[in-house]
Amino acid sequence: MKSPKLVLVEWTDAFHRDAWQFGAVPVADFDPCWSVGFLMDETKQGIILAQSWFDGDCGNLIGIPKKMINKMTVLGDLKT
Repeated sequence: MKSPKLVLVEWTDAFHRDAWQFGAVPVADFDPCWSVGFLMDETKQGIILAQSWFDGDCGNLIGIPKKMINKMTVLGDLKT
């Protein structure tokens, strides 16, 4: 059995501040973040990563839109 590709994704996330901004002007400053997981799906719109995988099952999913992805590196796959 061969797993889906295991990938490292560098992407830029959006953010939300749930507070009033007093005094200083807010700055649109976005830092990259990284996620590692099994590449379950890839379309023109984005990707789905699973943190956990077993043949036919997966869990702890994250969807990342393509326009937010800076770089995706294939780390390999599992052969069991």
